[in-house]
Amino acid sequence: MRSVTRLINQIRNQTENENFSDFTGIKDSEFIQYLNDAQYNLQSAIVHQHPRVFIAEAIITVTSGLEAYELPSDCFLGNKVHNVEYSSTGSEDDYYVLSQDNLKRRATGTSGHPSRYIRIAGKLMLAPVPQSSGKLRINYVRRLSELDLKRAQVAQKFESSAPVSTILSSSSNTTIDLDQSNLETDIASLSEHNYICIIDKDGNNVVKNVPLISIDSEEMVLGAHAVNSDESTEIPVGAYIVGGKDTTTHSELSIETERYLIAYVAWKILKRDSSVDSQEAFQELTLMQQEIVQSYAVISDDVQYIPRLNSWDDWSF
Repeated sequence: MRSVTRLINQIRNQTENENFSDFTGIKDSEFIQYLNDAQYNLQSAIVHQHPRVFIAEAIITVTSGLEAYELPSDCFLGNKVHNVEYSSTGSEDDYYVLSQDNLKRRATGTSGHPSRYIRIAGKLMLAPVPQSSGKLRINYVRRLSELDLKRAQVAQKFESSAPVSTILSSSSNTTIDLDQSNLETDIASLSEHNYICIIDKDGNNVVKNVPLISIDSEEMVLGAHAVNSDESTEIPVGAYIVGGKDTTTHSELSIETERYLIAYVAWKILKRDSSVDSQEAFQELTLMQQEIVQSYAVISDDVQYIPRLNSWDDWSF
């Protein structure tokens, strides 16, 4: 899918809102808000009909004696969990499925190998409370990354007369030099956030959800951050910075849905402008959403077998 910048340009042309300034016209920030609204609206409709489309996996370290664990920050609505498994050793071979339970069967005060989990307020509670360290493997519905514009660009650092990339520290603050020649740093926008994400030119994450300590036109100071296994401690020259947690410049939806994002924002803009075309645009948008949601249905001609699950009582400890 095209970047947010290109989508906004397309929508401005389509709705005849090309002219704007700091004081007149519709600002980019409003288009970004509507694009995110469109993405959330479409994902919600898809998840409602096809809950397994946006499945992701996360591994969480279990601590002895600790009952509750935070779900990943990008878990849809903080509660969309499909499957939870536990391994007392962390080995792939030792994972077994935990059964879902409710708060009335919370096992506070007892310890052992967990056999059940309880979802509550963006957390998973294990029952009984783990008596040793281990790993949780969670399959959950992942919320799509929020959309934003490129707000700054990483510049070269010079050490020993040779340009090098910046190395993100997991124990202390890191200072990043910013390249003003290619992209003017949007200090005002970035200052609104406590976290930033660093991405490549196609919107792919280099590292995400890094604490932002301070920023000026030449550099930004990031807080200590331990990277995930799929991230890099090295921040490459030329990488871009966007504001907020779980943020990017390119929607993770497939290219087939781009027309919906454009149509949704165009409808919002036409309605905002009190255009007589807004009702017709809404009808087209509704039909488009129904078509896209239906297209996400899983089609399989394979034979479907009855699954066999490994549960906690299949194991002897």
